[in-house]
Amino acid sequence: MQIFQQLLNELNKLSPADQLNFIDNFRKERIKEITEITGRDLIVYVADFKKSAPQFGITNSITWEDKTLFSDLIDGFDNKEIDIFIHSPGGSAEATESLVSLLRENFDNIRFIVPNMAKSAATMMVLSGDEILMDDRSELGPIDPQIQINGNFVPAQTIIDGFEEAKEIIKDSGPEILPAYMPLLNKYDLHILQICNNARELSEKLATKWLEKYMLKSEDNAHTKASEIAKKLSDHKKYLSHGRPIKIKDAKDLGLKVKDLRTEDDLRDKTWALYCVIELLLDRSPIVKLCENNKGVFLLKQLPIQTPPPQPTPPEQPKQ
Repeated sequence: MQIFQQLLNELNKLSPADQLNFIDNFRKERIKEITEITGRDLIVYVADFKKSAPQFGITNSITWEDKTLFSDLIDGFDNKEIDIFIHSPGGSAEATESLVSLLRENFDNIRFIVPNMAKSAATMMVLSGDEILMDDRSELGPIDPQIQINGNFVPAQTIIDGFEEAKEIIKDSGPEILPAYMPLLNKYDLHILQICNNARELSEKLATKWLEKYMLKSEDNAHTKASEIAKKLSDHKKYLSHGRPIKIKDAKDLGLKVKDLRTEDDLRDKTWALYCVIELLLDRSPIVKLCENNKGVFLLKQLPIQTPPPQPTPPEQPKQ
């Protein structure tokens, strides 16, 4: 079913104001239908991959501020089972740990629905679930940490590997080769290497802990399996790029507990329709992050609306 095209056709018939009303009603109806199918409460957490304005304190990443949003989203639920619909580029591992702790203090069983993409730290969050719902459109991503240096994000593993390579070559070739590696060594302070090692260790440690405690809890040798999965997902040499897609078959091959949405056509269609209408809302608004639940809580993070500066009044012309 060409849901996205159908939505576009409907919206093109409407005025801008009516478009927003249509999107609002359509979104709420899909959330209601999804909860009726699953019998579980639902939290929606979606970020726009294309928008971010850190200069205004608004970012599409998982941050500490999301804890305030999630506190409202989970308030008032009696059911200890919940689904979390997530589309996110990732963000802070530490903030993700805080959110996972909050969710796990309040719910006994958590499923993550990934309609499109849950990357980096969002993949880490998904690993804290009891089960992941995916289909052929869904993708996770590697969890190797990225370190910000001079305004750019660099894979921590590449910095570690660069130092290790330099150390081995200098060891084998002697101090006379040292001048060739001085530009690399001067580029990064030595504490950067420790930061990279700590970030890599934290990523693996959190993923292992959550997998062992939740998704793999009923399996034999859960710790060993969890550790192996975490190491594979953290291996930059394996994926070569932080943005590489980990599709449903890849996730299953890794040993993750994945439910294929293609086995439940109605749930799959409603889930994709919800994602499509939210994508259209993001495209037509300054919204950077949308958080919602099936109890009517609706929270946003959006870009500040820029008002044009007042135009100077032209000087009064002398009367003739």
